[in-house]
Amino acid sequence: MDADLKEWVDRQKIYEVIARYCRGVDRGDPDLIRSVYHADATDDHGMFQGLGHDFADWIVKWNRENIKLSQHFIGNFLCEFHKEVALTETYCISFSEDFSGQHMTVYNRYLDRFEFRHGHWKIAERRVVLDLTRIDPISGSFGNAPGWDFTWGRMDDRDPVYPHLHSTT
Repeated sequence: MDADLKEWVDRQKIYEVIARYCRGVDRGDPDLIRSVYHADATDDHGMFQGLGHDFADWIVKWNRENIKLSQHFIGNFLCEFHKEVALTETYCISFSEDFSGQHMTVYNRYLDRFEFRHGHWKIAERRVVLDLTRIDPISGSFGNAPGWDFTWGRMDDRDPVYPHLHSTT
């Protein structure tokens, strides 16, 4: 494969690893979160420092005890390749609501070291850098208006994305 095309494909595969990580956190799926890390990968989230595989269980438990729902948006993404290593910086905004109804927003960046092992790009080392945070007071939800029947997301395997992913029709 042409070197530029291979790099483009690898960059997309790495970006998709980050997107799967976000889905795993937002849906409370520790297996999906674990799948983005090499077995010996480390993660420094500030409030957690240790192995990425251990972080998967820790963050799902923490989220279930502290927040109702969350949503991660990834934006600016830079990726530098050094043979079988890729160094990335990914901007992320996460929104969450705690059980009292407070809305929390975190603006952060993932500084990741990806390594290509056994045919896959996965995170070998992650550091989360916070840039800004904010908490907004309880407010009404427009989705609760009479006659509106939205499908709401869930932080577990009953979220509508799971049957959608397994549907063949």
